[in-house]
Amino acid sequence: MNKRDISSELLKRYTDGQCTPEEVFLVDEWYASLSEETGAEAAFDQLRHLGKVQDEIRRQSPGEASPGEAQVLPLRLRRLRVFMNYAAAIVLLIGGIATWYVLSQNKSAFKFGSNTVAIVNKTRQVRKHIFPDGSEAWLNPGTRLTYAKEDFKEDSREVSLEGEAFFEVTHDPSRPFFVHGESVQVKVLGTSFNVRANKGEAEYEVSVVTGKVSVTADKGREVMLLPHQQAVFKVASGELRSGEVPEVAGKAPLWQPVSLTFTDAKLGEVVKRLEDKFDVKIRLENPNLENCRVKATFDENRLSEILDMTMQIVDARYAMQNDEIVIRGEGCAASE
Repeated sequence: MNKRDISSELLKRYTDGQCTPEEVFLVDEWYASLSEETGAEAAFDQLRHLGKVQDEIRRQSPGEASPGEAQVLPLRLRRLRVFMNYAAAIVLLIGGIATWYVLSQNKSAFKFGSNTVAIVNKTRQVRKHIFPDGSEAWLNPGTRLTYAKEDFKEDSREVSLEGEAFFEVTHDPSRPFFVHGESVQVKVLGTSFNVRANKGEAEYEVSVVTGKVSVTADKGREVMLLPHQQAVFKVASGELRSGEVPEVAGKAPLWQPVSLTFTDAKLGEVVKRLEDKFDVKIRLENPNLENCRVKATFDENRLSEILDMTMQIVDARYAMQNDEIVIRGEGCAASE
C-alpha cells in the first residue's frame, strides 16, 4: 500500500472516529507502509501517525481548512477505549497502537478489496477480534479465522476456524452462530465457549463456559453441551463424545474466567498466583520485573485478559513459547 491507495475522505472519517473496523485497519496499514518505506523505527507514535494522516488530507485537498485539527488526538483518545473498567485498575489504549502492532506482526491479516475477512494470529500473544454483530473471539497464537460479510445474514452468523479460540457470542435467538472446524461444527445462540481444532491433532475439543452449545461431527452425530461440559471429537475414528470438563484440583483451564485480586503485590507474587491457578509456567526474563507492583481486581477474566491488563500496569509484554509464557520488560527499581 502507498499514498496513492488512500483517499482524503477515508482519512477524514478516520480522524473523526467514524471509520468501520476494516477502514481503521486500512488507514493504519497505510501508515505502517510509510514507516517501511522511510525506514522509520518500529515503535508506534500516535502523534506522528495522526500528523501523517493530516498531512495526507492537506496534500489531497490543498487550500481546504482543517478546523479543530488540534482537537483530533483527544477525540481519538475518547473514542478508542479498548479495555474494561475494573474496580482497582483502569487501562486505556489507543486503538491505533493495537492495530499497528497486529499489522506489523502480520501484514496479510486482512484481505481488502473483497468481502472475505481472514485473520491469522502470527504473534505469540492471544489476540482479540470483534465480529460485525459485536461477538468476540480471542485467538491463540497460530490460529486462523475466516468469514465473509455476507456470512452475517438475517437468519444466521457463520465463521470458519483452524486452531484454538475462545468465543463470546452476542445473544440473538433469530440468528444462530456457527463455528465451522475441519470435522466439527459448533452452533450457539449466545454463549461463551472454547474451540480447539488444530489441524493435524488427534482430537478436537469444544468446552462451554456459559449457555448451551450444539456440536455436530462429520458423520452427523450431535451432542448438546451445558456449562462446564465439553465435547471431544477423535479424528481417526470419527467418535464424538461428551462429558464434564476435567478438573485438576484447584486449577482452571487457560480459557476459564476466574476472579483474582492483587493489593500492591509484586509481579513475582502475581506470576506465582497465575501459575498455581492455571497450571502454567511463567518466566520473568528480567529479574527487575520481580520488583514491579500490581494493584488490580479481575472479575471473571481469562488468563489472556489478566496478562494483557497486567502488562499494561507494569509496562511489559508477554510471549507464549510452547508450554511457557515469557514476560519481557525493563522492570522496576527495588523499593526500599
